Amino acid sequence: RGAIVPLVMAEEKKKRKLKVLCLHGSGTNKEFMNFLQMSMSCLRTLCDWYYMDGTVEADPFPSIKPYLKLIKQDTFFSWLKKSEDGSKYTGFDEACEVVIDEAKRLDADLLLGFSQGSIIASIVGEKLFNDGKVKGVISVCGVDPKRGGDKFSVPSFHIVGKTDSLRERSLKLYDLFSGAKELVEHEAGHKFPSSRETDIADKVNKFLAGV
Repeated sequence: RGAIVPLVMAEEKKKRKLKVLCLHGSGTNKEFMNFLQMSMSCLRTLCDWYYMDGTVEADPFPSIKPYLKLIKQDTFFSWLKKSEDGSKYTGFDEACEVVIDEAKRLDADLLLGFSQGSIIASIVGEKLFNDGKVKGVISVCGVDPKRGGDKFSVPSFHIVGKTDSLRERSLKLYDLFSGAKELVEHEAGHKFPSSRETDIADKVNKFLAGV
């Protein structure tokens, strides 16, 4: 009889919307991440989206300053600290620990990361995928971790900006994934794709339906 409980729980999980935990980029915050995703509003009905702040308090990233008047949250965060020469990151363990705890608390199905947030989404997603907790990862303008040894088998969907100055790092992150994966490019830079790029939304929908 004891085996009936997990089967019932599995059926309930199938019926509910997917839960996606979203991780913002460097020098921003959870409210700005929510604002960025408005361009993909067509996906909002498909999933329940959750947001959290990074672990390192930071100055606002220069490119977001024109948008600060559009959000209320006035503290900004990163997930990792950069070395003085920018060649490596520190703080992986601390960032991953809090995200793992939040993903487990939410019973999240997927992780979505933007820019630096994609690093943590990839690392945590891999661990929780191997533990049977998470089904996939979505990376938007992600960047590579700048450290050796990272390999990911978790199913993944990668969105890369054609004119993004960090495009090569997005491709490096993509190359670290060996499992089922897909890459699409949008027409702009370091941002979410426009709502007009419905072909990308359709492909994200297909990925979500398949996890």
